[in-house]
Amino acid sequence: MNILWIVLIALSQHAQQHHNPQHSFEDTDRWVEEFENSERDAQQRPDEVVQALNLAAGDVVADTGYFTRRFAKAVGDTGIAYAVDLEPNMLKYIAERAQKDSQPNIVPVMASTSPSLAPSSIDLFFICNTIHHIGARGEYYKILARDMRPGGRLAIVDFYKDIELDQGPSRQMRIAKKALIEEVTAAGFRLVEEHDFLPVQYFVVFEAL
Repeated sequence: MNILWIVLIALSQHAQQHHNPQHSFEDTDRWVEEFENSERDAQQRPDEVVQALNLAAGDVVADTGYFTRRFAKAVGDTGIAYAVDLEPNMLKYIAERAQKDSQPNIVPVMASTSPSLAPSSIDLFFICNTIHHIGARGEYYKILARDMRPGGRLAIVDFYKDIELDQGPSRQMRIAKKALIEEVTAAGFRLVEEHDFLPVQYFVVFEAL
């Protein structure tokens, strides 16, 4: 994966969750609280999300942290779950937690340094609550496609545009599900799944053509 896009994914994840550009990313305790927040689990339904993706043993997944432990369990010892982040202290926490949980298949990736993820290496890119922050998305999707193995998938979870929320980005910032599907398919993907069990987010899955 081009390192610029790794940076954008990680930076956008932090921005979406905390909505404060002046807040230090070194506040690891706050980030850990986000990862371990049972209230977020109740709304995000991470176990159901991972189950819906039907991952297989040996798959390679890249995400931005919150789902990493579950992905690592789903792909088994022969698979890899890349945890991409911009903040070294968060990667340190993820690595320590992986060791504590005996999950050696979790691989922290520092977003601002090389090496980058290799072309044709990823079975699933998972992007949650982040895509609305990324500019030049058409080129971004093409880079993701380049880094996918044959049959690789792109899964996107993001907030519905047409409902009022006391969390997440403003309605103006959000991307409507229809618009997102149109822009991803225009970049050379086809829609293969839609899931509607999340209360305030859409969940769509694409394959590269």
